[in-house]
Amino acid sequence: MVWARLVVASLWALVVLTLGSAPFGAQQTGPFVVPLLNVLLPHASPDVLDAVHLLLRKLAHVTEYAVLALVWFKALGSVTGPTRRAAPWAALAICLACAFADEMHQSTLPTRTGSARDFLIDAVGATTMLVVAKGRQGTA
Repeated sequence: MVWARLVVASLWALVVLTLGSAPFGAQQTGPFVVPLLNVLLPHASPDVLDAVHLLLRKLAHVTEYAVLALVWFKALGSVTGPTRRAAPWAALAICLACAFADEMHQSTLPTRTGSARDFLIDAVGATTMLVVAKGRQGTA
């Protein structure tokens, strides 16, 4: 069971890093997302649609790193001994390393931009999930 959780956590890390690659930049997702938003918000101006697209992209950052933190927390928490007590910190370290690597990689791509703001958004998503997960663990 421990190995299965570690595999799931590793696979989700790969998904997160893949989403940070060139095919998932704002210029690439906009042609799909903005027309859908236009259907859902027919009276919105192009500026509003672009702002909603940006907001959805930032919420995706929070969500993907919250899930990453949770799966690593669960995987590491299933290990016994000192690792179990350190699971939230280890999960956070893994998430921060992924976020840093992702932003550094994006800074090398012509269609993406590495961003300290996005790194902080990722960190907030991971930290928030770990606080909630650790709090729920304490009440269980």
